[in-house]
Amino acid sequence: MKRYKIFLLLLIITGTLFQSCSKYTDIKTEGALTPDDYINYRYLMNNRLDLERSVDMPDMTADDIVYTSAALQQRLSPELMNAYMWGAEYYNALTTDPDWKILYFNVYPCNLVIRDVMNSKGGTVPLKKQVLAEARVHRAYSYFTLVNMYAKQYNESSKATDLGVPLLLEPDVAIVATRATVQQVYDQVLSDLQAAIPDLPEQNTYNLYPSKAAAYAMLARTYLQMGQYTAALENADNALKIQSGLLNLPTLTSYPQRTDNPEIIFSKIAGMSHQYSNFQVMSNGLLSLYDVKDYRYSYFTRDYTDGGVTYRISSKEAVTGANRNIGVSVPEMLLIKAECQARAGNAAGAMATVNVLRAKRFAAADFQPMTATSADDALVKVLQERRRELCFSCIRWFDQKRLFTDSRFAENITRTNIATGEAYTLTPGSNRYIFPIPAFNIQLNPSLVQNPR
Repeated sequence: MKRYKIFLLLLIITGTLFQSCSKYTDIKTEGALTPDDYINYRYLMNNRLDLERSVDMPDMTADDIVYTSAALQQRLSPELMNAYMWGAEYYNALTTDPDWKILYFNVYPCNLVIRDVMNSKGGTVPLKKQVLAEARVHRAYSYFTLVNMYAKQYNESSKATDLGVPLLLEPDVAIVATRATVQQVYDQVLSDLQAAIPDLPEQNTYNLYPSKAAAYAMLARTYLQMGQYTAALENADNALKIQSGLLNLPTLTSYPQRTDNPEIIFSKIAGMSHQYSNFQVMSNGLLSLYDVKDYRYSYFTRDYTDGGVTYRISSKEAVTGANRNIGVSVPEMLLIKAECQARAGNAAGAMATVNVLRAKRFAAADFQPMTATSADDALVKVLQERRRELCFSCIRWFDQKRLFTDSRFAENITRTNIATGEAYTLTPGSNRYIFPIPAFNIQLNPSLVQNPR
């Protein structure tokens, strides 16, 4: 059975794997494959065309985006429009949810590697351990993303009873999946990342592959979402000690490819699931945060005119010539560090950390170091900087979930379906902050419990 599963999975992925540029793989994918050989598991973790793919719907639900005209809304697919309006269902029972499917699809080869690679033939023990560790990081990424899309925000008082997502840890498609708790999913994410660190290189050959820096950065992202700021700061610092490169936007003559971008610690790409998901009209709330001299505004946004109305849209994918990265990055680690410093009362340290980033986003003549009058003021400014820097990287939706439980940042957001006149207001803590479990999957597996709406 194990031999069959390996061959079946390799047959599924090799069509894309063998087409990938040799730049993206250290192992030649030539010659005969033998079941149970170490090299098969290396191939599975080299399959960047699947493992690099991630989600994009959280950008459609977040408050950084807005579609305020009938013409703009009509361009959205029914699924995107449902998500934009935080609907009771995003997909009908005949339509798969691409984000759910991608994340669970990527869990399967990770489970296979984790279970079997150490007993494979050939390859040294350190090489096998590295492949195992890479699989743990990829799996942790998938489950962190799943639990923050399809489950309630992590809450210390209810984490043991709040429904999370199915936690599949064995490569067995016959398992009848039921939903684990939020605590169980987070425990698994932390366990995978912590177990992976000893066997990973500090930086891998390409940022497509997990590294120590990537595992530390994912731990920082996870602990931040949990509200465990001391641990988030420690892991952000650990990641930055290994990788701290920043692009100086004012001096760029061309934007680097993802694999050559010193800011990307672990590459995951959005925009692979939904047509039109990369057309992001910026909300007034987001636009109001930018200085026109900020190169993130002048370099990554542009005017778009439709029906005589001009909007400001994100153009990062057009500028970079690639799908936007939503994986962990150096800027994100600096912003996690700064937020944790502010929350610990270190306003000066938080501003110093933020200014490391801001100095690379303004021309030297225009850069003014940011200051704060208090730790609370520093926290507000760090969170504004976080929104400027990380917009349309599927981060804002997760931030809304964790921040809107704090009265200082709680906001109501109202959207209107212009065609029907229907309006909906998303309130802090609303069940609509939880994506619906796909009806297609519930139909296949009635054991899955739907989220309340």
